[in-house]
Amino acid sequence: MTPEERRRMVEAWLAKADQALADAATLHTRESLTGTMNRCYYAMFYAASALAIHDGFTFHKHRAVISYIHREYVKAGRISKDLGRGLLEAFDRRTEADYHAMVHFGLDDVAELLDQAR
Repeated sequence: MTPEERRRMVEAWLAKADQALADAATLHTRESLTGTMNRCYYAMFYAASALAIHDGFTFHKHRAVISYIHREYVKAGRISKDLGRGLLEAFDRRTEADYHAMVHFGLDDVAELLDQAR
């Protein structure tokens, strides 16, 4: 991938992150809690993917992106431990929201995740 292609790819992932965050905010106002959880996680995941691509790496699994961010950014002190923990927590909550029929989230939990995603 050329530097220009990489730059465009990073911009595209960041645009997807912005759109997912806007979708999360809309879903939150409608009290669609599982939908909000999903879009918050994807906003964070897309932004994390943009970081990895910026650094010259691409991954095919969500856990690989999360591991990369923790290894290269959290442990190195480049982003806060809270942000790293938030990404992992968002992944777990999104998995629950998407794959478990009997899961319920409180408005406060969802609002907290939305704040972290922002």
